[in-house]
Amino acid sequence: MYKERNNWVLKDKVNKIWENFPITVKITLWYTAFIVILIAIMLAGSFTIADKMTGDLNQKELMESVVEMASDPNDFDDFDDGIYFVKYNNAGIEMAGMSPRGFDLTLNLVENTVRTYEKNGGKYYYFDKKIDTPEGEWIRGIIPVNKLTNEVNRMLLIILISSPLLLLIIIYGGYKIIKKALNPVSKISNTASEIQKNGDFSKRIEIDEGKDEIHKMANAFNEMLNSLENSYIREKQFSSDVSHELRTPVSVILTESQYSIEYADTLEEAKDSFSVIQRQAKRMSELINQIMELSKIEKQTTIDLQKMNFSETVQKILDDYKNLLSEKNIKISKGIEQNIFINGNKVMIERLLDNLLNNAMKFTKDEISVKLYSKNESCIMEIEDNGIGISDEDKKLIWGRFYQVNDSRNKKVNKGFGLGLSLVAKIIEQHNASIAVESELNKGTKFVTKFNLKIK
Repeated sequence: MYKERNNWVLKDKVNKIWENFPITVKITLWYTAFIVILIAIMLAGSFTIADKMTGDLNQKELMESVVEMASDPNDFDDFDDGIYFVKYNNAGIEMAGMSPRGFDLTLNLVENTVRTYEKNGGKYYYFDKKIDTPEGEWIRGIIPVNKLTNEVNRMLLIILISSPLLLLIIIYGGYKIIKKALNPVSKISNTASEIQKNGDFSKRIEIDEGKDEIHKMANAFNEMLNSLENSYIREKQFSSDVSHELRTPVSVILTESQYSIEYADTLEEAKDSFSVIQRQAKRMSELINQIMELSKIEKQTTIDLQKMNFSETVQKILDDYKNLLSEKNIKISKGIEQNIFINGNKVMIERLLDNLLNNAMKFTKDEISVKLYSKNESCIMEIEDNGIGISDEDKKLIWGRFYQVNDSRNKKVNKGFGLGLSLVAKIIEQHNASIAVESELNKGTKFVTKFNLKIK
């Protein structure tokens, strides 16, 4: 048990050391181990194959030389190209020739068979061939096996000795290549650390052009940083705008309550202060409700879309606004094509209509026009007022949260929070629809929405 515990502790230490290695070192060690194993297998295989090949070559060369010598015994030579030749008579007695030192010349003669003789570390192949003569003489060829084998082994030994140097070159070169290839990963890590340390979302990974996986990851990381920076800027601006919008009503409430406590002597004076406080509290409540509504919609990645009769929804909303429009002396003209269907979320579509109609009511002089019709495969809704219009510069900004046009579009009378059109834009986006604004100064404004038509 004690031994097992020591093994576990040792293994844990090794794992911790390994985990602390840079990824370039880890990859280098992994592929180095692979290369070492590969070289070892190749060398072992090379020795085996070389031994087999040299043996086969020696035997083949021996047989061919002896057969050639036996075919022409008058041209007998006792040594030729590393092969020793010995001539025997019919009784197996040596007559002529030369043999390597240590070879036993008294070995039996056996025709057409390559045999092996080993003694004192020496190894020889020998081959006997009977000469086709009346005397019945023999030719024996002897070749030392170690001759060619030693040369091959010497070459392999040189390779074996030079392998560590070659391995060091491979390791160093591979490490440099891996380090360069993983340089974008290092930049990603450094950039992330800088962002975490400084909170600066404007930092980006600066890398060369490329289309491999590392560059794709770096580009994806930069795109993520763009998204985070934009989100951070929006949230920062949003917080600033909310604080700005709430500052005035909070100040008014505090001032009025302090005034009422110190100076209100009658019920009427207290009621006046309470009225002011109530209006400002109501304004704050409306602002908070709109913020929560916008935030809720923005968090929804998908919404439930169902087939709905857009014509009936628009007509119902207009009927609900009939008395309110009459009270404000606003005329309404409408052209609603019947039975137009779209895929939509009924609650969100009603919010869309409410915001566009409220916007038109705030800024019109005395008339609003609502049209709904189908064209090609689209459903188009137009809501138009005859107010003072919007400048080209403001058209690009009206969809931003808390943005309000700074000219005299009834601002004092119909002051809002600048969230309605932001809500409209988000609902349009979630329905894969589009919205455009057409406006000229002093001639009114028209909002044109376009949805995909749902065929019955």
